[in-house]
Amino acid sequence: MSRDDARPSLSSIALTFAAISSTAFGGGQKASVRQQVLKRGWMDRDCFMDGLEISQILPGPNILNLALYCGQRVRGVPGAVAAFLGASIPPFIIVLIAGALYFKYSANPFVQGALRGCAAGALGLTVGNALELAWDERADWARIVLLALTAVTVSLLHMPLLLVLVIFGGIGIVHQYVTTRRPKQ
Repeated sequence: MSRDDARPSLSSIALTFAAISSTAFGGGQKASVRQQVLKRGWMDRDCFMDGLEISQILPGPNILNLALYCGQRVRGVPGAVAAFLGASIPPFIIVLIAGALYFKYSANPFVQGALRGCAAGALGLTVGNALELAWDERADWARIVLLALTAVTVSLLHMPLLLVLVIFGGIGIVHQYVTTRRPKQ
C-alpha cells in the first residue's frame, strides 16, 4: 500500500522507470524497481512482492507488468500509463540504436566479447536479485525450501514451467493458508 504522503508526480513515476529501464537489464531491473519504490515510500515490501508475483505470472515482459502494477498502485491509471511509458520508451530507443550498430559491426570480435560480457552480467544480476529476495524470506524455512526445490526442478530436471507453477505454487498457497490460520502465540 502506498502512503498518502508519498504520492509521486506522474513525471516522477515516468522518470524513475525510464532511469531503471535505461540502466538495468535482466533480473537487475526488478531489483532496481524494488529498491526505488521502497526507498521512495511508494509502497511497502509486501505490496511490492505482491506486484512482483503478479507480474511474473502474467504474460508479457515482467518489467512492464511490474511497472504497470507499481504505477497503478501509487497513482491509478495515469500512474500506470506514466510507468509504462517510462519503462518502455528508453529501451525501445536503445534497442533500435543497438540493433543498427550490431548489424553494422556484428563480425567484430570486440562486439562478440561485449555481448558475452552482457550475458554474464545479466545472469549475475538475476542471481543477485534472487538471493536478495530469498534473504527477505529467511525467517520462513518452508519458503526457502520451496525456492530451492523450484530452482532444482526447473534448472536440473527441466520440468515444464506450468507443472512447476501448479505443484510448487499449490504447495506455497497451502503453506501460506496454514500459516495465516494458525493462532498467534
